[in-house]
Amino acid sequence: MVVALLALAGGVQADSNESLVGWTAPVPPDPNATSSNWVDTGHAYVTHQAEALTQWMDQFFGDPNYNLEQAESLLRLQLVDNWTSADGHDPKPRIRGKLQLPRISRRLDLVFSDEEQDSEIPGDDQLDEEVGLQYRVSDKGRNRFDFTLSANTGGLKPGVKYRNQGPWAEDLNYRFIQRVQHESDEGFYATSQFDINYRQGDNAIWRWTQRAIYGEESEGAEWRSRLAMRQRYRAATPRPVAVEYFGSVDGVTDPETEVRNYRLGFVLRRQLWRPYLFVEVEPSYNWRLQPDDIRRKGVLGVVLRLEFALQRDLARPPAPEPEGRSDRDSPGS
Repeated sequence: MVVALLALAGGVQADSNESLVGWTAPVPPDPNATSSNWVDTGHAYVTHQAEALTQWMDQFFGDPNYNLEQAESLLRLQLVDNWTSADGHDPKPRIRGKLQLPRISRRLDLVFSDEEQDSEIPGDDQLDEEVGLQYRVSDKGRNRFDFTLSANTGGLKPGVKYRNQGPWAEDLNYRFIQRVQHESDEGFYATSQFDINYRQGDNAIWRWTQRAIYGEESEGAEWRSRLAMRQRYRAATPRPVAVEYFGSVDGVTDPETEVRNYRLGFVLRRQLWRPYLFVEVEPSYNWRLQPDDIRRKGVLGVVLRLEFALQRDLARPPAPEPEGRSDRDSPGS
């Protein structure tokens, strides 16, 4: 942990450049593209400063919703260690992201995800990994519509997803995501998420997130409200650093309205050694209700993540051939 903290905390200085060096990959050409396609409209979305900074932060932090809408394959392999004062260590591997399936359809992706992100209490839920398909029906910049089909330990989960996003002002933008799914042992359920992003200067952005899940087997509406401030440093260098400070409240509405957990913490994240290698530490304090108990208990938590981002432009280029070397010089020629 000490090594990770020292690596993360290494020198910081602000820069207003909107690009993330060694990160943004070129979009593969589409032979059927028209003069105004979904790539063009997606580019138009980030012409405002608030939207550009929001995209940079989502890209750097590996936001799951952002990753699933990229115009290329992107996988994140993580080694995660969740520690809480109540439960101890819980190390686990994780995979997130998507792979394009162009031989079948340019609109179809193979998706890897998990549901643990729905819990605001580290180590409180069991990891439920999912693999599935995502078919892009339409994408017109502000509006996107997908059919989804995933599978986990609960069975198959067919569903649909709708996203709407755009600017409200030069320093203010929003994103709304609505998902409806069916699971064999849970029935139908809907997940709604609404983000408001406010740009505070060239290197800081605030995000207020409202999220609710409602279904046949849910405890009424299971909700969460989260406020976070993200700050970036050394944005124009090959090794950027970003910090997120957050506070959240989550609860349920059935059988009565109840707040399950209050949480405060921060995330410190940076690229380490190579552009595709990230290290992250997330300490937090939770004041949560204990199961079958009306009393609350304070629980400390720390999450350590080591992440490999597998993306085309993050791969290290091969070493150049020595001068004078040819194929005839290689072994076995």
